[in-house]
Amino acid sequence: MPTRPRPLIAVRLIGPTATVKSHAVTIAAQLVAHFGRERVTCRTSTRPAGYSGESRTYITLTRKEPR
Repeated sequence: MPTRPRPLIAVRLIGPTATVKSHAVTIAAQLVAHFGRERVTCRTSTRPAGYSGESRTYITLTRKEPR
């Protein structure tokens, strides 16, 4: 079974859905710009949070595999 590479950075945002959505886009773009688009893969995942009208978004950056 292949193992996943360890993330360079992982961020979790929890809060009102509209706020989390807008901040997740901004934060993900800033992280990709900082680490270099050609060097990292950025993944986001959004799920419902514990309270109504809230969500959780996970942003994960990993190194790209050499081709």
